[in-house]
Amino acid sequence: MLKDLCVYLDGSEADAGRLEAARQLAVAHDAAVSGLYFNQLPEIVISDAYGYSGVAIDEIQASARAEGDKVAEKLKAMLDKLDVRHELRRYDVPVSRWRFVAEAEARLFDLFVASLPSKAEDSSDLIETVLFGSGRALLLLPEGGARTMPPKTVLLGWKNSRESARAVSEAIPFMKGAEVVSVCMIHEEHLGSIDSATQGKDIARHLDRHGVEADLNPVAEGKGVGQTLMEEAKLINADLIVMGGYGHTRFREWLLGGATRDVLKGMDRPVLMAH
Repeated sequence: MLKDLCVYLDGSEADAGRLEAARQLAVAHDAAVSGLYFNQLPEIVISDAYGYSGVAIDEIQASARAEGDKVAEKLKAMLDKLDVRHELRRYDVPVSRWRFVAEAEARLFDLFVASLPSKAEDSSDLIETVLFGSGRALLLLPEGGARTMPPKTVLLGWKNSRESARAVSEAIPFMKGAEVVSVCMIHEEHLGSIDSATQGKDIARHLDRHGVEADLNPVAEGKGVGQTLMEEAKLINADLIVMGGYGHTRFREWLLGGATRDVLKGMDRPVLMAH
């Protein structure tokens, strides 16, 4: 169930798209929306402290908080325009601490809404922090936000893995309301055709028991799992891609490439991701 949504806000232009997607989901599911804003405070390390007086350090911190007040007022005004229950959760935290707060906060909600990495905003740190540390799914939006929420057409990237199973569980509320759910099963070399067909039937049966009618779409890997998912998403004009995140270690993904990394870098439509 989607009853409690958390939206990452930072005072940028992308906030509007994130809030609108959350608003649409909240209306559809009778949910509440919480905006999460980190006002990151500068840190004065010990070696620097000798160059500042106590008064100077207080002034630096006070200035950062004052700037945060301006952003918070803007965000409150945006939230007040939503026709759903809402609140702003603001944290004034040192730069080195925001990740701990982000994962702790995300655990308190059903879904964490953020943005895909872009030229304007590299959200990779936030995505990995919440994905690995919170146990919650992320709804990641492209620049401009979502075309429609809840989605009408969903592409599920499926393989029989822990990460995919988590993604399916988190995506049930999205898939139940969709008009089309396409299960994209990218061929795995270690599986024969019979095993692949069995896995497809099994996940279709599971979804059917949740009231989700799904079409099975076995495809060849082609240019790689990530690229294949993106191409299939365009072919069916998907409003949402559902996938498990980081089946390999982050280091291996960074070193050798991987589906998660490819999708985060190249997807042009919303992604629901879980680990």
